[in-house]
Amino acid sequence: MPPAVSRFGPQILTGPFSHLQQSHLQHHSSQHQISGAAGLPPPSFNAHPGFAQGNPNSNVNLFAPTNGVNNLGAAFGGGGGGLGGGGTGLASHAAITGFAHGAAIQQQQAREALRRSSTSNKGLKSRIRDVWRGNLAQEMQLLRTLVEKYPYISMDTEFPGIVARPMGAFTTRADYHYQTLRCNVDLLRVIQLGITLFNEDGEMPPPHTPDPSGLNSLTYQSLTPCPCTWQFNFRFSLQDDMYNQDSIDFLAHAGLDLDMHEKNGIDPHEFGALMINSGLVLLEDVRWISFHSGYDFGYLVKIMLCKPLPEVEEEYRKLLSIFFPAIYDIKYMVKNAQRTQTVNNAPLSAAAANTLTSLGQKSGLQDLADELGIKRTGSAHTAGSDSLLTGRIFWDVRKNIFNGTIDDDKYLGQVWGLNGSGAPGSVGSAGFTTSAHAGMDGLSTPNLNGATIYSNNGETPRTPSTTHTGLASTPNQPAHASSGGMGPLTPGGGGGVFGNFRIGKG
Repeated sequence: MPPAVSRFGPQILTGPFSHLQQSHLQHHSSQHQISGAAGLPPPSFNAHPGFAQGNPNSNVNLFAPTNGVNNLGAAFGGGGGGLGGGGTGLASHAAITGFAHGAAIQQQQAREALRRSSTSNKGLKSRIRDVWRGNLAQEMQLLRTLVEKYPYISMDTEFPGIVARPMGAFTTRADYHYQTLRCNVDLLRVIQLGITLFNEDGEMPPPHTPDPSGLNSLTYQSLTPCPCTWQFNFRFSLQDDMYNQDSIDFLAHAGLDLDMHEKNGIDPHEFGALMINSGLVLLEDVRWISFHSGYDFGYLVKIMLCKPLPEVEEEYRKLLSIFFPAIYDIKYMVKNAQRTQTVNNAPLSAAAANTLTSLGQKSGLQDLADELGIKRTGSAHTAGSDSLLTGRIFWDVRKNIFNGTIDDDKYLGQVWGLNGSGAPGSVGSAGFTTSAHAGMDGLSTPNLNGATIYSNNGETPRTPSTTHTGLASTPNQPAHASSGGMGPLTPGGGGGVFGNFRIGKG
């Protein structure tokens, strides 16, 4: 057996194969002289401690990074006698210096690209994924994979406005506002749903993950960033569905593609079936984050229930607590803090008090974002962008106004727009009655991005006055008339009043 030799040491061997016949060795040597010499390093490599006899036990890593870059000059003997010692071409000092500089630039660019994709608005915009009928099943599978690690879900919906008002006897503000919600949710279709995932520290799923559980295959083999926000686009037709024209015009201006919704929109029943077993609902450890979300949750409950909402608010609340056991409503939290000047039963900090004072009576999602200095990603009045902004606002509010913790006993399950209690100030405890001639001036109405516009005086919504103000451009109906063949819109059997709406183009 020949003795062990160095990988690059043939030049210094003295007959290591003496047991072989010299004629045979010479024969092969002459045949492979050129190719053998061409494949071996020059003798100058022996001067480097990483090669041959200079230090056969050396553990020098020729390609190990030094000072944050690949020290190519040192690896190729740039210190003296190697390729950097007066060579030409790729072995020249200038070439090796250029390699090192280029490697440093590439590393810097890679770090900058990763930072931008994770933190910049441009990077986040690429992570808002549109979901249509064709990719619904795949995206729901991805959500099922992620929700266990990211159980905080911020949400927003877009819907075609308000088209009707309930009529009849109502015992409380909450009763009236629920009946308004019920009759409109039952008549209309949701157009978009946006959800964004966070973990308990407010972090969204990373753009790319090495998770071997199959997540990469669900994000198109990592060719595209993993989304943090999903925008579900439902089937909606101007020909067949009822809508408020002003709301539709506003949503179209915000970028709503009504043709796409009609051709490729998601069937709500199919979505509801997937939602039930998605791991997003029916679980107490999944927290839903919202902003003025009475109508948002009304549409989701209707989709999963596959039938109209209950006539009685108490029954609806039971269903809501089953499907969504843990709900935070940012507007309720902020309005309560403004009214009481406390959070978690403790006085506001000076900074929090200044923020809420500066906010004043402004009550919209964008108003709060502007006050907190949070920039929007994507287009306003689209469900994906609104849900992402809602989530970012929640974590900022929790940190800077609620001192990092939220008292679940006080705030969990409170939904702004469904938490009114007691009778209106203008009526007795026996309740009040609306009619076709009841004043509509003070009604609370959902605005065009899914929130509800209330008056500025007080925390709870205003109820209709009992004075005669009439209805502009609204057909008055007899108190006991049915609403277009759809039956009474309230349990009192009083029918309803329709606002300015359209159904179809014919």
